[in-house]
Amino acid sequence: MNKNLKLQRIVMEVFGGCNYTCQMCPQSNPGRGKNFTRKMHLKEFERILDMIIPKYGTPIINLEGSGEPTMAKDLYDYVHAVKKRKLKCYMYCNGANLRGDFMKKVIDAGIDFIRFSIIGYNQKVYKKWMNIDNFDLVINNIEQANDYIKKTDSACQLSTYHLITDNNQMSYEVEEYKKNVIKKTQSLAYIWKMHNWSGNYENKNARIKTERRSCGRPNAPELTVRAGGSEGRTAAVVPCCQTLGPPNEEKSILGHLDKNNFEDVYFGKKFEKLREAHNKKNFDEIDYCKDCDFLYQDPEILIWSNDKTARVHHMLGTDDNFILTNYNKEQNLNDTKKS
Repeated sequence: MNKNLKLQRIVMEVFGGCNYTCQMCPQSNPGRGKNFTRKMHLKEFERILDMIIPKYGTPIINLEGSGEPTMAKDLYDYVHAVKKRKLKCYMYCNGANLRGDFMKKVIDAGIDFIRFSIIGYNQKVYKKWMNIDNFDLVINNIEQANDYIKKTDSACQLSTYHLITDNNQMSYEVEEYKKNVIKKTQSLAYIWKMHNWSGNYENKNARIKTERRSCGRPNAPELTVRAGGSEGRTAAVVPCCQTLGPPNEEKSILGHLDKNNFEDVYFGKKFEKLREAHNKKNFDEIDYCKDCDFLYQDPEILIWSNDKTARVHHMLGTDDNFILTNYNKEQNLNDTKKS
């Protein structure tokens, strides 16, 4: 047991289901068990935080996982629970629900960072990939959130997120995204290569298959907790948010925090087996890891960002030179104001 462990990030899934059916995401796979799409009760959420903090550090709490956190109508209570413990609170969402009084309550609760997934550099592409015609709605929601942040002098930061939909036109997608999304929202932005969700999604834009090496996650000072888990259980601990959908979702459960304590899971046999396999590069021993393209040392994972401090926060332990592409380095990272 590592008594010196200081977690840097805990991903806490508030809601396991989603109001979108994006074509590349296994979230909407009909084979997913209902127990994976449940909501995490606030009392359990707080109990898990208090089980870990401050004994194992004061990490950033990221309200994501595999579901859509804004599906929880009392989301602001979860944000408040994090801030009450003097922790940073991040959230990744699609942004369709984050508007009006609900948006104001979430920001007023003290959330520090909100990332909006906008997969598509215009309305047509967004509709194709996210299977819903909400491009203008989400853009407007971000604009409204920005206005409220300025009005209330909130410290909350907003960002957008895009996955490259065609590797043959990366530069075009970046420029169109800057024009149609970033210029309107005045937000930070992160544009990534498409990934395969631990092998559950194959596409022509997959990352370059090079020699496999550990993604760093099993040994990273972080924790990912799902709202649901195996049948009749809750608060499943999984290696990362990539093991989404059958069969990897169930296979990747390393333990549950509903009846077990943190130490029993984080330092348990399943987690140690995963770490050992990654350390020895025995990836084929781990069914839910062996086909994941995060194992490939593709130098073009993060294609472009206007955030000068952009790092692969959820892949702690990777080399700095693994982060930015040549395309990114050749651009003025502050040129979004000019576009």
